[in-house]
Amino acid sequence: MGGFMIQSQHGAKGNFELVPPMSHGGGLFHAWRDNDRSGWSGPTRVAAHPRYQGSAIIQGNYGSPGNLECVAVDEAGNLDFFWRMDRSPWTWSAPGRIASGLRGVPGLIQSKHGTKGNFEVVVPHAAGGLAHLWRNNDAGMTWSAPLRFGGSARYAGASVIQGNYGSPGNLEVVAVDEAGNLDFFWRLDRAPWTWSGPYRVAAGLRGAPSLIQSKHGTKGNFEVVVPHAGGGLAHLWRNNDAGMTWSAPQRFGGGAQYVAATVFQGNYGNPGNLEVAAIDTAGNVDFFWRMDRAPWTWSGPGRIGNERRWDLRECVYGSAVAFHQADTHVTVRIQLTPDAGITEATMATLRARWRNGIIDKWSNRFDCVGQNGTRKRITFDVQWVTSNAHQVVRVQQGPARSNVTTWDTSDTADVASHEFGHMIGHPDEYTDAACPARNPVNTGSVMDDNTETFQRHYDGLAAFNCGHAPRARNPFDDLVVTDVRSLRMRSIDQLTPRARGAALERLRAQVEPLSESDGETEVSFEVTGGAPGERYEYRVAVRGDGATEAHTRDELAGVDRPVIESRVDAELAARVFAAAEAAGLLAEDAPVLLADELIPPDTLVGIITVRAGDAVRRVVVPVIDPTVPDAGTQGLGESVPLQTEMRVPGEALKQLSPLLDVLAEAERRVAD
Repeated sequence: MGGFMIQSQHGAKGNFELVPPMSHGGGLFHAWRDNDRSGWSGPTRVAAHPRYQGSAIIQGNYGSPGNLECVAVDEAGNLDFFWRMDRSPWTWSAPGRIASGLRGVPGLIQSKHGTKGNFEVVVPHAAGGLAHLWRNNDAGMTWSAPLRFGGSARYAGASVIQGNYGSPGNLEVVAVDEAGNLDFFWRLDRAPWTWSGPYRVAAGLRGAPSLIQSKHGTKGNFEVVVPHAGGGLAHLWRNNDAGMTWSAPQRFGGGAQYVAATVFQGNYGNPGNLEVAAIDTAGNVDFFWRMDRAPWTWSGPGRIGNERRWDLRECVYGSAVAFHQADTHVTVRIQLTPDAGITEATMATLRARWRNGIIDKWSNRFDCVGQNGTRKRITFDVQWVTSNAHQVVRVQQGPARSNVTTWDTSDTADVASHEFGHMIGHPDEYTDAACPARNPVNTGSVMDDNTETFQRHYDGLAAFNCGHAPRARNPFDDLVVTDVRSLRMRSIDQLTPRARGAALERLRAQVEPLSESDGETEVSFEVTGGAPGERYEYRVAVRGDGATEAHTRDELAGVDRPVIESRVDAELAARVFAAAEAAGLLAEDAPVLLADELIPPDTLVGIITVRAGDAVRRVVVPVIDPTVPDAGTQGLGESVPLQTEMRVPGEALKQLSPLLDVLAEAERRVAD
């Protein structure tokens, strides 16, 4: 046993513990599956360097329930030893050098030799054959020199167990040579400690095998899982009750090219399912399991990684971020729920369009670069599912305005790629009245105008796996343009009481027509929302000195009315501020017109703003697009008297109606 995955004694059920080499860069990582709950946790870095070829792990009898003990062979042929404390703070030791002149993937066990039980390692020798070394845990915990055995074939990996032949038990070993042959060896459990073998078991294999003695049969079968030369994995076993003959390799697990496998018999089922992990040529780790009874079905592969979840919050916007990350590969499971009347043929077309577009936009743009210069591509996938989704997306008839939770049949691959960006944790990067201090903006990125992905979009995914920010295959500088004035704006409601009172009094002073009105005070109503390419922007504003502006841009309808600037008389300007005061906008505490909940990014919202210099108060109002009725309780909403077709729910409109009426009067005068 002693492969790179075991079932430990941590937890009631026993966690699965995984310690393979990093796929690029250097060192090892530790991940674990909490079998009392669900899902994989970690990874944590065991060592940052050097780059290792293979590793093996056990839970020994030092401590209670026992420290994790690990050996690994680096690219220079050195064998290193690590251990991890079995309690908090769960510290991994630094690597300790044991031996050199070795290669490939080692096997490790704690045998029954000695009182404490020796650590035994079998590993390919750099000059050919195998090497056996052990640590005497009764006398100083010193490691022996490697003892070479097994001929001159060059082996890629070895696996060792102590079986139940003899007492305390012979060592049993399998190894795969560079020609793809699986050889078997055994060592007598007493003096003269003779090694026997190699005995040819099978051909057509590759990489590092894994050997256990299972609970199948009276004696217990030997079970081997090993990469198959043609792709996938192979399982073979020796029936130790009937002639000790080996089965032919039975191939399973798909067509991926694997370089190492590990197997153990866990405690799911009775006598227990076989649990397997395998490393492919790109360094990804896949998980498989086999039922412990007829029909002996294999399940997998399932990519070992982590379910990552958090809430994305920015200004009034927010959504649930959720995805699966395995090393540098990210998968988002999306459940599409089409409105009535959308056919399956249409949905099939949309699924292909959106998935291909997302992968083209996000995958294979950047690499993780290890400290030693090795690289691994950062990739993405979308899986359309009917349950266990990371994201549930309503699909409506298009054209319509989309957000992260609602797409439409006219949405392009670019729009889907933008919304996918929200799903993996990125806020918008376009200017937005509901989020005036947003930074960066106008970046020319997928989160701004549906175009490119930049390095910063990968940093959060790659921080652990790269050890630093990723590097582009064709590096370029990110363009960041910031609205400096917006960054200077301060919320009235976050000022000191004295400063807040002064700002509000400055606004209240505009309620009466003044001979010297204040041009740095303003009341505005805006509507903003929609994904890039479908944006809707509407604004009407009146300042204390009567300066007035209006603007409408609707990308979906192809409308772009330039900003119109004009001026209204002092009496009308004063009525605007008086209406704002009547609506509660100039009170000590801001009114709440929208439930205290986050709005999905790209959703249409209305914003009422009162400004005194660089001090502002913004109140967000629900907005409904009448061409796309909401499936919720707000229905079609109520029309507003302004030159926008967007609607407002009745309760909000009741409070705002006097203000919107007088803003509409100012808007008409601008139009005239």
